[in-house]
Order: sequence, then structure tokens, then C-alpha cells
Amino acid sequence: MQYRHLVVFLSLLFAANPILAADSQRHQQVDGMDVYLGVMPAQLTQEHPGMHGGKIDREHSYHILVALFDSKTHKRITDAKVKATVSLLGMGGSTKKLEPMEGEPVSYGNYFLLHEPELYRIKVEIRRGDSKQVSVAEFVYRRPRD
Repeated sequence: MQYRHLVVFLSLLFAANPILAADSQRHQQVDGMDVYLGVMPAQLTQEHPGMHGGKIDREHSYHILVALFDSKTHKRITDAKVKATVSLLGMGGSTKKLEPMEGEPVSYGNYFLLHEPELYRIKVEIRRGDSKQVSVAEFVYRRPRD
């Protein structure tokens, strides 16, 4: 009887996990910063195809965008060095510098290939100004089906 309850509990836990991951937070507070994550298909940015240099595979490319704010003053952080590593959960990934986006307000972004409609880990590393300290925010994103 106890075994049956354990199986039911574990089944519910694993069934709910992807749902929670798909609706994961797009905001984190890290080391006095508010970090906001945006992910959009490259097709939505087709007016700016060379935004981060070179050609992109629009079918599987997604634009990863990060906006940073000081948690105390709520002012946008514009002097950061930001990079992101995007990987399928449990796999290696690709790391790219997130470049400052032109115009106001400043945010940071780049294109990444997300081939499979699966869960991805997006690890964002941030260095403010000339600081040597690296702050890390990690997000989980589920790429939708085509």
C-alpha cells in the first residue's frame, strides 16, 4: 500500500515538473540586481536580421534578451558585461556574449539555436562595470513546438 502511494506521489511530481518549468520565472534578484529574461523567436526580429552580426537560422533561432536593474534604485544597468550559456537540461551548451542593444533603454541580447521543443537552461553571467565579481542567474525555458 505504501509503495502505491509513493508511485502516485512520484508520478504527480514528475507530471507537474514540466508544467512548472514551462512557467518558470523570468525575473530573479541576484547580488543587488533585478534580472529580467526575454526569449522570442527570430522570426519576430526579422526587421533587424544582422542585429548581432552574421546570418541566423530563423527556423530554430531565438533571441535571448536580458534587462538589468539596480534593486535599490530601480535604475537600468547600462555598463554591464553579460554572457549567456544556453543548453538542453543535462547537456552542454553554447555560450555567447549578450551585446548591448541599440537605442534606449539598454538591454543585452544575442541569438541562440534552440533546435528541440524541450527544456533549456539559460545561465546568465553578469559583471557590472569594472568589477571582478560575476553574478549568475539561471532560468529554465521551454521552447514551444513549431
